[in-house]
Amino acid sequence: MAFADPHLQIPDRDLGIAQETLLAAFRGKRQSMALQHYPPCHHPEKVMGVAPHSDGFGLTLLLQVNDTPGLQVSKDGRWRPVRPLPGAFVINVGEILVVLTNSYYKSVFHRVVVDNDKDQVTVVVLQDACIAGVVKPLPELGEPRYHATNRSEYYKSQLTALRRQGEKFVDTP
Repeated sequence: MAFADPHLQIPDRDLGIAQETLLAAFRGKRQSMALQHYPPCHHPEKVMGVAPHSDGFGLTLLLQVNDTPGLQVSKDGRWRPVRPLPGAFVINVGEILVVLTNSYYKSVFHRVVVDNDKDQVTVVVLQDACIAGVVKPLPELGEPRYHATNRSEYYKSQLTALRRQGEKFVDTP
């Protein structure tokens, strides 16, 4: 299945584990929501709406309320716009989901740029995930590629990676 942007693809098969196993990692976990407004900026080359990053939570659901482009993803060393579709959600895999799925799902490096003439409005819902307070691969998915860490240590490491700009937590040693 392809997204609105032909450069972005999602796998067409599942993880091969019981659906309940993955759902349990999300059930009862923290969920937060943000409303974001980026006003027009007559010097967009001098500011950044949101600096390049990879989401740290399990999943991010993003609704681009108006038709002003601003979300961009990094692919093959280039920034590519994600064009808003009326009523459609953009769903980002967060780094916790990368760890949970033992790298089967991948997070995307993205940023938000501002527009010269029009404002941008987005609604963002962030969904946390973990297994009994620990961020680790699901044991059903084979030899773990990541070491287990408690959720608070994970978030400290995630913030450190964000400060380095250009790094994802899952790519750091």
